[in-house]
Amino acid sequence: MHDFPAFDPFIRDCLQQEAFYRYADPLADVIINMANEGNGFPWHFDTNPFTITLAIQNADHGGAFEYAPNIRRQHENFGEVSKVLDEQSDRVISIDLEPGDLQLFLGRYSLHRVTPLKGKRPRYVAIFSYVDQPDMVGSPERARQLYGRVLPIHLERAGLRADTLAD
Repeated sequence: MHDFPAFDPFIRDCLQQEAFYRYADPLADVIINMANEGNGFPWHFDTNPFTITLAIQNADHGGAFEYAPNIRRQHENFGEVSKVLDEQSDRVISIDLEPGDLQLFLGRYSLHRVTPLKGKRPRYVAIFSYVDQPDMVGSPERARQLYGRVLPIHLERAGLRADTLAD
C-alpha cells in the first residue's frame, strides 16, 4: 500500500500540503505497532508533522485513540498541555478506530495517546510518517528513547529541524 505510486499523492492531497515528503528516518518511516493487554501509549507528540495510521486489529477492549488537535503550533502551549495531562481539558477527542480505518492527523501538533488495552488479542496498527522538509529524521535522543538505538543518519542530521518544538 505505502509503495503504491498513488498513495503519497493521495495523502498529500488529503492533507492539502505542498511541502510533503516521506520521513527519511529508517527506524520510523513505516512501522507496525503491536501492543498487548495492559499496554497503550502515553500522551505524546510525534517527531513528524503528519502521521497516517491504518488500524489492522483491535484488542478485545480498550485502545481508544484520544487526541487534542493542534494544541501546539509555534510554541509549546504548556498551559493547555497541562490541562490535558490533568484531565481538565475540553479539547480532547476520543475515537475508536476499526480495522481498515485510515486516519490522518497532525501528530507533531496534536497531543495524543492510546488508552490501555484489555484482553488476550493484541492491537496492531501500521504507522506511516511524513514531514514538511526533505531528508528529515528524528533527533538522536528521540531515536534512542523510542527504538533503543541511534543510527549514523540521526547524528548527521541532528539540529536541522526548522521548528524548535520538543520531541
